[in-house]
Amino acid sequence: MSIIDRTIAAIPLDLDVFHNGMLLVRDPTVVQTLVRAHRSWWNGGEDPAAHPTASQLPRYLRPVLDCLLAGTPDEAAAAHLNVSLRTYSRRVGDLLTALGVSSRFQAGAAAVRRGWA
Repeated sequence: MSIIDRTIAAIPLDLDVFHNGMLLVRDPTVVQTLVRAHRSWWNGGEDPAAHPTASQLPRYLRPVLDCLLAGTPDEAAAAHLNVSLRTYSRRVGDLLTALGVSSRFQAGAAAVRRGWA
């Protein structure tokens, strides 16, 4: 999100691909609300995108879950996702945290219960 002169907010329509366009907001009340929200997140050191709702799987973890459910070995999954083995392992940890479990088996069961699988 970009705020220009505290009168216009530019919000990307797709957070993964910025060239898909921007939404321009000119309503002063909405712009001021976005400024306050940004200030609050900045001061609190929070990433607003890092806290998905319990019913949502973060978009970057979907391919990781798919690889786990398919039983793909870590090395093959990392190569398939075009990430390093260390990054893949970290994302598996992020997935386990998002599901609130401590093992890959529990992650599969929790994903099925939530309808993510």
